[in-house]
Amino acid sequence: MSAKKEYNVGDLIIDDEYGTIDSTVSVTEAAKKIKELNVPDLVVIDEKSKKVLGVICDYDIVQNIVAEMKDPKNTLVTDAMYIITPVTRETPVSEAFKKMQEMNVNVVPVIEEDKLLGVCSIQDCWSYIPDENPDDIGLISVADPKTAEFSVASVITLLAFIFGILMPAFGVYGFFKGETADLTTLFATIDMRSGIIKFTSFNILGADYFIPLGHLAAKNGAIWVLIVICSYFVLIFGVLTLFSIFYSSISDMRHFYVADVIKTIIPYITIGLMILQWILYAIAFGSIESASVDGLGLFFSILSMLLLLLAINRDILFKTQEKPSAEQEVAS
Repeated sequence: MSAKKEYNVGDLIIDDEYGTIDSTVSVTEAAKKIKELNVPDLVVIDEKSKKVLGVICDYDIVQNIVAEMKDPKNTLVTDAMYIITPVTRETPVSEAFKKMQEMNVNVVPVIEEDKLLGVCSIQDCWSYIPDENPDDIGLISVADPKTAEFSVASVITLLAFIFGILMPAFGVYGFFKGETADLTTLFATIDMRSGIIKFTSFNILGADYFIPLGHLAAKNGAIWVLIVICSYFVLIFGVLTLFSIFYSSISDMRHFYVADVIKTIIPYITIGLMILQWILYAIAFGSIESASVDGLGLFFSILSMLLLLLAINRDILFKTQEKPSAEQEVAS
């Protein structure tokens, strides 16, 4: 596979009107200028030599000054800025991108003869990074593996959320089920009604039954409280998983670094909570022979967890399609 052309920073649009600030001013003055120019950061320039010293951004002010309870009026911008080695027009885009990615910052100054020329942003670099390291791990060959993984991961995560979290929450299926008359011991009352009732994430449902699970806690112990709490955590982490997989897969597509807590830990916690939900229900019904597992619920729950595992490990789905060599193109 032939690599893309290697672009230099000079091929990008360099913002030569980017805001600057002298190194001798206070953080307060920097914050005022950031607000005035409506930009997220400023390039810090040495007052005498006019050399680039670093970049101060609104995040740095919050983290290094406000959060540390320092006085912004008596703190220089040099105490809050981040230091990143400037690049030149001849610097490869991939090198500039790597600098920003490693420091998790948005811009890098561009200099010429030690004077500020402008800045380039990490967003400007996205489409100019050569694909010198093709993705050769995957089952299906495609031209753009990361884009394909983003599309598939988003769809299967949404399906997993619907099948494994929304359906039991809305009572489409339950975890356990049984005849109403056989389960009256749970309610500590005699009920002459007949029919199947199912125990879902938050309620007990039947043809003419609708009882919140929390009502069983007072009569049957803390296990039912734990079930309800676990159900809420499954719902909350399910929503977080939707966003984490969507965000991490689009970040992979754009070559952004994503912390493991977003990329894998949150989805794995969701899977663990779904398993815990079944375990708690099994404990609650362990001594009740008249109750049985809802087969439909078990099937969709397992399917949902498998889909989430596939979304987490989406790298195994696609690999870079090999382009034919010049000899093969001529032969064809």
